[in-house]
Amino acid sequence: MAAGVIRIRILGIPVDVIDEASLSDAIESLYALEDHRQIILLSFYDLMRAKFMRYHRQAIAQAAYVIPVSSLITWAAGFLKLTRPPLRRPYPFIIKLLWILEKKNKSVYLLGSTMEGVLKAEFALKTTFPGLRIVGRHAARFPSSIENDILEAIKKSSPTLLLAGSNLKGKHLWLARRRGYFSPGLSIWESSCFGVFSGRHSKPNYSLGARFVKSFFGTLVQPWRIILRFLLCMLFFLLVLINKFVKK
Repeated sequence: MAAGVIRIRILGIPVDVIDEASLSDAIESLYALEDHRQIILLSFYDLMRAKFMRYHRQAIAQAAYVIPVSSLITWAAGFLKLTRPPLRRPYPFIIKLLWILEKKNKSVYLLGSTMEGVLKAEFALKTTFPGLRIVGRHAARFPSSIENDILEAIKKSSPTLLLAGSNLKGKHLWLARRRGYFSPGLSIWESSCFGVFSGRHSKPNYSLGARFVKSFFGTLVQPWRIILRFLLCMLFFLLVLINKFVKK
């Protein structure tokens, strides 16, 4: 664990506390490692899956850094009197990560969206981050018959960062399952970045009002989602309370 990084556990799931001043050094400390390391942006649902599903838990345990992107996770850390991690939002974190890599003229491989979308994303990144070397790209929708070819292309290009995004089946678990195929470097999955880079979507709005509207319309389409979220939240609060009193 790099200097300035504190690993805590929420319901047994590792979460990393990295303040803004330490973030660049924490990322750069991974460059010299001789294996492939994954950074996971941990949502509330990811944490709950990991609590009850072994493979999700193993993938998170193997990650270099586990960055919380849910206010429920940061609240739980404070409630349990642990070091409270800063709440980060997924898309801004990707931009920060690319900026850190660009400063050192590092490289990235793009895996996401459609072929048209990934090419547009590549053009936007070259414009926005001119010091960042893009060493390869591929759409995330591909038949299983060519997966080995894609893995070989990623390995040969030896990117500092494998940036994966929308349409990748398995999301961050796809990266975790194939970690052994990659050359030393970093990988991360984030859902919105390719859509924004390609111009298909606007930047995510993380304000409370925007999230309420999104949740409201999502509930109209899939009403069972609000019931599931309510039950998961109640279970989460119960587990946190039990955890707090058991440790006393």
